[in-house]
Amino acid sequence: MRRLTEEQMLVNQALVEKIFACQHAEASLRASEQQLHSLLAHQRASRDAERRQISREIHDCLGQNLLALRLDIVTLHQQTNERHGRLHSWVGAALDNVDETLRAVKHLLSELRPAGFDLGVVATLEIEARKFTLASGIACDLQADAGLETLEIDEDILMSLYRVLQESLNNVFRHSLASRVQLHLASTDDALELVISDNGIGFDPQAPRKSCSFGLATQQEQIAAHHGTLVIDSTRARGTRLAVRLPLVPAAVPAPASSPVINGIK
Repeated sequence: MRRLTEEQMLVNQALVEKIFACQHAEASLRASEQQLHSLLAHQRASRDAERRQISREIHDCLGQNLLALRLDIVTLHQQTNERHGRLHSWVGAALDNVDETLRAVKHLLSELRPAGFDLGVVATLEIEARKFTLASGIACDLQADAGLETLEIDEDILMSLYRVLQESLNNVFRHSLASRVQLHLASTDDALELVISDNGIGFDPQAPRKSCSFGLATQQEQIAAHHGTLVIDSTRARGTRLAVRLPLVPAAVPAPASSPVINGIK
């Protein structure tokens, strides 16, 4: 009995040490995960700030210089006539090239910082919905609660909401076979909520995801950085519903990213 007792004590001691080692490893893993999420949030914030800076420089320098150049070329084009046919044609071609460059600059500026940001959250989402419909042929309607047109939102929060909408509409276009998308924007309890739903084929939330697919993870990181939530509900042949909830007050410290809720299950 004494020998059995001693052996049992040794086994118990080994189990206790194993438990302590597992707890230490789990704590280290959580700390590393927290550091990773904080680093990703910092990188995203730095990238967005850099985009804003580049957008201002392109608008103030390149855009203004191109406009001045266009005015000079228009004046030259008007002063040439049929007696200077070759020169008139050459100036016209130069004017077309400047116009094409201005359109490219405008598109680049819209990618770096959408023009609708200066008009508010409702205008930003409406512009993106119209762009999506023109590009895909899929109807996209926005319903916004009253008073949101003048709602002031931190630009970082608005950018995250905009990026999630972009990614969601891209997924609808590529995978859903939907004919209509509904957007509903609401503001409750100092938070902003956007619901994106489509009438497409849906998908199986339990199906394994491709190793190179980071769309959902990117969306989750965008929202978690502001202490927000992202909920996805999808059923085969019944479409997909994505609900994003973001606080209106910017988060002081990046939050750890929680797992997305799919069909009500984290």
